[in-house]
Amino acid sequence: MKTFRLKIIILAFGTVFLSSCTTLMYTSLDVLRPAKIAFAPNANNLLIVNNSITQPADYGHKIQLLNEKTKKILLPTDSLSIFCLGALKEELDGKNFFSTVQLLPDTRNSGTDFNKINRLNADTIRNLCISQQADVVLSLDRIKVNDELIEYYINETSTYLSTLDVKFETYWSIHYPNKPQTASIQFKDTIYWESESYYRKKAMGDLPKRSDALIDGALNVGQKSVKRFVPYWEKVDRYFFNSNNRYIKLGMDSVYVKNWTAAIGYWEKVDRYFFNSNNRYIKLGMDSVYVKNWTAAIGYWVKAVEKSKNTRIKAQAQNNIAIAYEILGDIDKALYYATKSYYSFTELSIVDLDSCNRLVDYLYELDQRQNDIALLKKQLGESSK
Repeated sequence: MKTFRLKIIILAFGTVFLSSCTTLMYTSLDVLRPAKIAFAPNANNLLIVNNSITQPADYGHKIQLLNEKTKKILLPTDSLSIFCLGALKEELDGKNFFSTVQLLPDTRNSGTDFNKINRLNADTIRNLCISQQADVVLSLDRIKVNDELIEYYINETSTYLSTLDVKFETYWSIHYPNKPQTASIQFKDTIYWESESYYRKKAMGDLPKRSDALIDGALNVGQKSVKRFVPYWEKVDRYFFNSNNRYIKLGMDSVYVKNWTAAIGYWEKVDRYFFNSNNRYIKLGMDSVYVKNWTAAIGYWVKAVEKSKNTRIKAQAQNNIAIAYEILGDIDKALYYATKSYYSFTELSIVDLDSCNRLVDYLYELDQRQNDIALLKKQLGESSK
């Protein structure tokens, strides 16, 4: 697979006003998330194979009209696997994760029992990989859909409500030509429509045609499955505190030009504003700055922050340091400072519940990112780096 760098991109800034002294500056980041599964690092050429059996027309399709019992209906589903896999291939082509992505849309499964999954055998995998020059096979072994259309009458509004709920289950397996092991995975997806009107016929008529809804659902499953098979970017919001404290403000000036090292430096030494300049940790930190030894400077300034008497400023600075370290890619330090910030906020005489709740969410996100990065390195072939 092609090489991707783990990085975070700053997209935008916004402001939330908390008080006359403090504001929250928020930014959106692009964070790389890991896929649900990991392909082998040398799997550069992917072959997608349809290995599914068509769902019977009388299986899984129900309708419940107003004041009537639920009924089964006939609905063909022979094209769902093709639409699903076509959407998957198109999305994978756009991700540039594999060198090549090929699709064999016609099913390789000659079975007749829809409830039985027959996976491709080792000989078939080897032959397919040789003939298609593929390193790995992603096989759709089953696609199942259960859909139900229901009519309601809502007394409170004197309106009719029609709903169409479509639930998909897909079963996949991953095969390599020279490995007997097979990785299997299952996903569930739901797509839902509803329509409300004073007229029963209109409420029903505004829903999509049942067969079109199944096709739209299959396309949706294929598109969503991309994030399950390859790493993907996701936007997240992060919040900086910006107060009248001059060091926090200087740190924010560095944020605007994306000078994260400088921002950390200002936020680390924020409590110098309240200490005599002869404070030895501040002085040692500044001595390190002059020779650009940022590691030592941070170490000294952490001690200065820990000795601060202004808990709120300390908490805000620690919050900012955590985010800056996350942007620099040091999740361990980000977790450390986010945790210290949380406990600093809880020590205030009047607890800042909004900030505490935000930090709880942020700590959960950092913990998840820590796990994600280990998995991403494996998926991107960087485990030995």
